[in-house]
Amino acid sequence: MVLSIHRIISALSLWGMLGLTLTGIPPVYAEPAAPQEPTVAAETSPAEDTEENLRDPEALAELKRATDFLTALPRFQFSAMVAYEVIQEDGRRLQFEKHGTIYLQRPDRISADVQLDDGRHRQFWYDGKNLSIAEFSKKLHTQSKAPPTIDGMLDMLEGVFKDPMPVADLLYNDLGPLEERALEADIVGDSLIDGHPCTHLAFRGETVDWQMWVEQGDRPFIRKVVVSYREQPGTPQYAAWLDDWQTPEKFSDDRFRFTVPAGSQWIDLLLAPPQSDTEGGQP
Repeated sequence: MVLSIHRIISALSLWGMLGLTLTGIPPVYAEPAAPQEPTVAAETSPAEDTEENLRDPEALAELKRATDFLTALPRFQFSAMVAYEVIQEDGRRLQFEKHGTIYLQRPDRISADVQLDDGRHRQFWYDGKNLSIAEFSKKLHTQSKAPPTIDGMLDMLEGVFKDPMPVADLLYNDLGPLEERALEADIVGDSLIDGHPCTHLAFRGETVDWQMWVEQGDRPFIRKVVVSYREQPGTPQYAAWLDDWQTPEKFSDDRFRFTVPAGSQWIDLLLAPPQSDTEGGQP
Protein backbone atom coordinates (compact mmCIF):
# COMPACT_ATOMS: atom_id res chain seq x y z
CA MET A 1 0.00 0.00 0.00
CA VAL A 2 1.05 3.58 -0.45
CA LEU A 3 1.30 5.64 3.02
CA SER A 4 2.62 7.30 0.27
CA ILE A 5 0.15 6.13 2.44
CA HIS A 6 3.95 2.60 -0.24
CA ARG A 7 0.94 1.95 2.32
CA ILE A 8 0.44 4.45 5.15
CA ILE A 9 -2.57 6.16 2.78
CA SER A 10 -1.47 5.49 0.05
CA ALA A 11 -2.65 6.36 1.11
CA LEU A 12 -3.42 6.67 0.36
CA SER A 13 -2.68 7.11 -0.06
CA LEU A 14 -4.99 6.89 0.47
CA TRP A 15 -3.84 8.45 -1.13
CA GLY A 16 -0.32 8.02 5.18
CA MET A 17 -0.22 9.23 9.83
CA LEU A 18 3.68 13.14 17.71
CA GLY A 19 3.37 15.30 20.24
CA LEU A 20 3.20 12.23 22.46
CA THR A 21 6.45 10.37 23.07
CA LEU A 22 5.42 6.78 22.62
CA THR A 23 8.79 5.47 23.71
CA GLY A 24 8.09 6.98 27.10
CA ILE A 25 5.81 4.03 27.93
CA PRO A 26 7.75 2.09 30.57
CA PRO A 27 8.97 -1.34 29.45
CA VAL A 28 7.90 -4.43 31.30
CA TYR A 29 10.41 -7.26 31.58
CA ALA A 30 9.72 -10.94 32.13
CA GLU A 31 10.56 -12.48 35.47
CA PRO A 32 13.92 -14.34 35.48
CA ALA A 33 13.51 -18.07 34.98
CA ALA A 34 14.41 -20.64 37.59
CA PRO A 35 17.96 -21.89 36.84
CA GLN A 36 17.29 -25.60 37.29
CA GLU A 37 14.80 -26.14 34.44
CA PRO A 38 15.63 -25.63 30.72
CA THR A 39 11.92 -25.28 29.86
CA VAL A 40 12.12 -21.53 30.47
CA ALA A 41 12.93 -21.09 26.75
CA ALA A 42 9.19 -20.85 26.15
CA GLU A 43 8.94 -17.73 28.32
CA THR A 44 8.31 -14.39 26.59
CA SER A 45 11.59 -12.56 26.05
CA PRO A 46 12.05 -9.04 27.49
CA ALA A 47 12.20 -7.60 23.95
CA GLU A 48 8.92 -9.25 22.96
CA ASP A 49 7.27 -8.18 26.21
CA THR A 50 8.45 -4.59 25.76
CA GLU A 51 7.24 -4.42 22.14
CA GLU A 52 3.82 -5.76 23.06
CA ASN A 53 3.42 -3.17 25.82
CA LEU A 54 4.12 -0.40 23.30
CA ARG A 55 1.08 -1.50 21.25
CA ASP A 56 -1.94 -0.40 23.23
CA PRO A 57 -4.75 -2.89 22.43
CA GLU A 58 -7.37 -0.15 22.73
CA ALA A 59 -5.56 2.01 20.17
CA LEU A 60 -5.28 -0.93 17.77
CA ALA A 61 -8.96 -1.77 18.31
CA GLU A 62 -9.97 1.81 17.49
CA LEU A 63 -7.84 1.74 14.36
CA LYS A 64 -9.45 -1.54 13.30
CA ARG A 65 -12.92 -0.13 14.00
CA ALA A 66 -12.21 2.75 11.61
CA THR A 67 -10.57 0.70 8.86
CA ASP A 68 -13.21 -2.06 8.99
CA PHE A 69 -15.92 0.57 8.69
CA LEU A 70 -14.23 2.22 5.72
CA THR A 71 -13.47 -0.96 3.78
CA ALA A 72 -17.05 -2.18 4.30
CA LEU A 73 -18.50 0.86 2.53
CA PRO A 74 -19.40 0.02 -1.10
CA ARG A 75 -18.92 3.64 -2.14
CA PHE A 76 -18.00 6.97 -0.58
CA GLN A 77 -16.66 10.44 -1.29
CA PHE A 78 -14.82 13.02 0.79
CA SER A 79 -12.94 16.28 0.48
CA ALA A 80 -9.34 16.67 1.60
CA MET A 81 -7.26 19.71 2.53
CA VAL A 82 -3.57 18.80 2.59
CA ALA A 83 -0.49 20.66 3.83
CA TYR A 84 2.94 19.14 3.36
CA GLU A 85 6.52 20.22 3.97
CA VAL A 86 9.55 20.09 1.70
CA ILE A 87 12.93 20.51 3.40
CA GLN A 88 15.44 22.47 1.31
CA GLU A 89 19.16 21.69 1.06
CA ASP A 90 19.95 24.64 3.33
CA GLY A 91 17.53 23.37 5.98
CA ARG A 92 14.66 25.72 5.23
CA ARG A 93 11.22 24.22 5.77
CA LEU A 94 8.75 25.10 3.01
CA GLN A 95 5.05 24.25 3.21
CA PHE A 96 2.75 23.61 0.28
CA GLU A 97 -0.97 22.89 0.05
CA LYS A 98 -3.44 21.10 -2.17
CA HIS A 99 -7.10 20.24 -1.91
CA GLY A 100 -9.55 18.07 -3.74
CA THR A 101 -12.42 15.60 -3.72
CA ILE A 102 -12.16 11.82 -4.07
CA TYR A 103 -14.91 9.44 -5.21
CA LEU A 104 -14.62 5.67 -4.74
CA GLN A 105 -16.88 2.79 -5.70
CA ARG A 106 -15.76 -0.74 -4.94
CA PRO A 107 -14.39 -2.87 -6.38
CA ASP A 108 -12.87 -0.94 -9.29
CA ARG A 109 -13.87 2.72 -9.63
CA ILE A 110 -12.11 5.89 -8.45
CA SER A 111 -12.03 9.48 -9.61
CA ALA A 112 -10.42 12.52 -8.07
CA ASP A 113 -10.18 16.26 -8.69
CA VAL A 114 -7.11 17.93 -7.17
CA GLN A 115 -5.90 21.55 -7.17
CA LEU A 116 -2.42 22.51 -6.00
CA ASP A 117 -1.41 25.85 -4.56
CA ASP A 118 0.89 26.57 -7.53
CA GLY A 119 -2.12 26.64 -9.83
CA ARG A 120 -1.94 23.10 -11.18
CA HIS A 121 -5.31 21.39 -11.61
CA ARG A 122 -5.38 17.62 -12.04
CA GLN A 123 -8.14 15.09 -12.45
CA PHE A 124 -7.95 11.35 -12.81
CA TRP A 125 -10.36 8.54 -13.55
CA TYR A 126 -10.06 4.78 -13.00
CA ASP A 127 -12.70 2.41 -14.36
CA GLY A 128 -11.19 -1.00 -13.62
CA LYS A 129 -9.43 -1.10 -17.00
CA ASN A 130 -7.77 2.24 -17.67
CA LEU A 131 -6.19 5.05 -15.69
CA SER A 132 -6.82 8.42 -17.31
CA ILE A 133 -5.15 11.65 -16.17
CA ALA A 134 -5.78 15.24 -17.24
CA GLU A 135 -3.55 18.19 -16.30
CA PHE A 136 -5.95 21.06 -16.96
CA SER A 137 -3.49 23.82 -16.14
CA LYS A 138 -1.19 22.64 -18.95
CA LYS A 139 -3.93 21.28 -21.23
CA LEU A 140 -2.43 17.81 -21.27
CA HIS A 141 -3.95 14.36 -20.86
CA THR A 142 -2.94 10.70 -21.03
CA GLN A 143 -4.32 7.23 -20.51
CA SER A 144 -2.84 3.84 -19.70
CA LYS A 145 -4.08 0.33 -19.09
CA ALA A 146 -4.35 -0.28 -15.36
CA PRO A 147 -4.57 -3.28 -13.02
CA PRO A 148 -8.10 -4.62 -12.45
CA THR A 149 -8.14 -3.78 -8.73
CA ILE A 150 -8.11 -0.53 -6.77
CA ASP A 151 -5.07 -1.69 -4.79
CA GLY A 152 -3.06 -2.46 -7.92
CA MET A 153 -4.05 0.82 -9.53
CA LEU A 154 -2.98 2.82 -6.48
CA ASP A 155 0.43 1.18 -6.52
CA MET A 156 0.66 2.11 -10.19
CA LEU A 157 -0.40 5.69 -9.46
CA GLU A 158 2.39 5.98 -6.90
CA GLY A 159 4.84 5.73 -9.77
CA VAL A 160 3.17 8.53 -11.73
CA PHE A 161 3.07 11.42 -9.24
CA LYS A 162 6.01 12.49 -7.14
CA ASP A 163 3.89 14.51 -4.70
CA PRO A 164 3.03 13.05 -1.28
CA MET A 165 -0.15 10.94 -1.33
CA PRO A 166 -0.73 9.43 2.13
CA VAL A 167 -4.50 9.96 1.78
CA ALA A 168 -4.41 7.33 -0.96
CA ASP A 169 -3.64 4.68 1.66
CA LEU A 170 -7.19 5.03 2.95
CA LEU A 171 -8.57 3.95 -0.44
CA TYR A 172 -7.13 0.44 -0.43
CA ASN A 173 -9.45 -2.53 -0.12
CA ASP A 174 -7.10 -4.03 2.45
CA LEU A 175 -6.13 -1.67 5.28
CA GLY A 176 -4.70 -4.40 7.52
CA PRO A 177 -1.08 -3.31 6.88
CA LEU A 178 -1.73 -0.13 8.86
CA GLU A 179 -2.02 -2.18 12.04
CA GLU A 180 0.72 -4.61 11.06
CA ARG A 181 3.28 -1.83 10.58
CA ALA A 182 2.51 -0.13 13.90
CA LEU A 183 5.41 -1.03 16.19
CA GLU A 184 3.96 1.35 18.77
CA ALA A 185 0.34 2.45 19.22
CA ASP A 186 -1.32 4.70 21.77
CA ILE A 187 -4.48 6.68 22.40
CA VAL A 188 -3.59 10.35 22.92
CA GLY A 189 -7.09 11.36 24.00
CA ASP A 190 -10.27 13.07 22.87
CA SER A 191 -10.12 15.80 20.26
CA LEU A 192 -12.46 18.01 18.24
CA ILE A 193 -11.81 18.19 14.48
CA ASP A 194 -14.02 20.65 12.59
CA GLY A 195 -16.75 20.17 15.18
CA HIS A 196 -16.57 16.35 15.12
CA PRO A 197 -15.67 14.59 18.42
CA CYS A 198 -12.74 12.30 17.63
CA THR A 199 -10.31 9.90 19.28
CA HIS A 200 -6.70 10.93 18.65
CA LEU A 201 -4.45 7.93 17.89
CA ALA A 202 -0.65 7.88 17.50
CA PHE A 203 1.48 5.19 15.87
CA ARG A 204 5.15 4.57 15.18
CA GLY A 205 6.59 2.39 12.42
CA GLU A 206 10.17 1.64 11.48
CA THR A 207 10.73 4.92 9.63
CA VAL A 208 7.39 6.76 9.77
CA ASP A 209 5.22 8.12 12.58
CA TRP A 210 1.56 8.72 11.90
CA GLN A 211 -1.43 10.10 13.78
CA MET A 212 -5.10 9.58 13.02
CA TRP A 213 -8.21 11.26 14.37
CA VAL A 214 -11.17 8.84 14.28
CA GLU A 215 -14.68 10.18 14.64
CA GLN A 216 -16.51 8.88 17.69
CA GLY A 217 -19.89 7.19 17.40
CA ASP A 218 -21.23 4.59 15.00
CA ARG A 219 -19.72 6.20 11.87
CA PRO A 220 -15.97 6.25 12.60
CA PHE A 221 -14.79 8.31 9.66
CA ILE A 222 -11.13 9.32 9.70
CA ARG A 223 -11.13 13.10 10.06
CA LYS A 224 -7.43 13.92 10.08
CA VAL A 225 -4.12 12.25 9.30
CA VAL A 226 -0.58 13.45 10.06
CA VAL A 227 2.53 11.65 8.81
CA SER A 228 6.09 12.37 10.02
CA TYR A 229 8.97 11.00 7.92
CA ARG A 230 11.64 10.42 10.56
CA GLU A 231 14.43 9.24 8.26
CA GLN A 232 14.11 12.22 5.93
CA PRO A 233 16.30 15.27 6.72
CA GLY A 234 14.36 17.67 8.90
CA THR A 235 11.55 15.13 9.53
CA PRO A 236 9.04 16.69 7.14
CA GLN A 237 5.34 16.33 7.94
CA TYR A 238 2.24 15.74 5.86
CA ALA A 239 -1.16 16.68 7.28
CA ALA A 240 -4.59 16.05 5.74
CA TRP A 241 -7.99 17.20 6.99
CA LEU A 242 -10.78 14.97 5.62
CA ASP A 243 -14.26 16.44 5.52
CA ASP A 244 -17.66 16.18 3.86
CA TRP A 245 -17.76 12.38 3.98
CA GLN A 246 -20.74 11.04 2.01
CA THR A 247 -22.00 7.51 1.31
CA PRO A 248 -24.44 7.82 -1.61
CA GLU A 249 -26.55 4.91 -2.79
CA LYS A 250 -24.99 5.22 -6.25
CA PHE A 251 -22.74 7.37 -8.42
CA SER A 252 -23.48 8.38 -11.97
CA ASP A 253 -21.52 6.31 -14.50
CA ASP A 254 -20.17 9.59 -15.84
CA ARG A 255 -18.33 10.10 -12.56
CA PHE A 256 -15.74 7.51 -13.61
CA ARG A 257 -15.84 8.02 -17.39
CA PHE A 258 -12.99 9.91 -19.00
CA THR A 259 -13.73 12.44 -21.73
CA VAL A 260 -10.85 14.26 -23.43
CA PRO A 261 -10.97 17.92 -22.32
CA ALA A 262 -11.43 20.46 -25.08
CA GLY A 263 -8.11 21.74 -26.42
CA SER A 264 -6.07 19.16 -24.49
CA GLN A 265 -3.03 17.46 -26.03
CA TRP A 266 -2.03 13.80 -25.57
CA ILE A 267 1.25 12.94 -23.82
CA ASP A 268 2.82 9.55 -23.19
CA LEU A 269 2.52 8.30 -19.62
CA LEU A 270 5.86 7.31 -18.13
CA LEU A 271 5.42 4.89 -15.24
CA ALA A 272 8.06 4.52 -12.58
CA PRO A 273 8.21 1.21 -10.67
CA PRO A 274 6.23 1.04 -7.40
CA GLN A 275 7.98 2.48 -4.36
CA SER A 276 10.04 -0.04 -2.42
CA ASP A 277 9.40 1.68 0.92
CA THR A 278 7.27 -0.63 3.04
CA GLU A 279 5.88 2.13 5.24
CA GLY A 280 5.15 5.20 3.27
CA GLY A 281 5.72 7.30 0.25
CA GLN A 282 7.59 10.40 -0.55
CA PRO A 283 7.69 13.20 2.01
